[in-house]
Amino acid sequence: DTFEELLRQAFVLSFHCPLTPDTRQMLNEETLSLLPRGAYVVNTARGPIIDTAMIPAALADGRLAGAGLDVIPVEPPPGDDPLMVAWRDPQHAAFYRLIVNPHAAFYCEEGLLEMRRKAAASCRRALLGEPMRNVVN
Repeated sequence: DTFEELLRQAFVLSFHCPLTPDTRQMLNEETLSLLPRGAYVVNTARGPIIDTAMIPAALADGRLAGAGLDVIPVEPPPGDDPLMVAWRDPQHAAFYRLIVNPHAAFYCEEGLLEMRRKAAASCRRALLGEPMRNVVN
């Protein structure tokens, strides 16, 4: 009943957790070696949860059958990032088994309208001296 035991049985590993010191690079070379050969990895949580530098080689040599990443450690990524180089190069062995999607679920007409409504409501509360919602610091 440990993470390592889970990895040994997981043919699909999907991350949905916050980034904490315990989850940073939760998937790295060591933990990847515990997954069954040909497993799939999905990360829709936070980029640094996966050491993405190893993903292109793991896809190329068959340790991973596919990877879907909605987040990456540095956004926007540097142009020479090995993950992005593989993602852009149709000749790379990982190209057809790697999906990198922008972490932008709210970028739609409805999402933008909702952001405007919430921003206006927050401004109204501030001007009226009412308690603010969703204060981070």
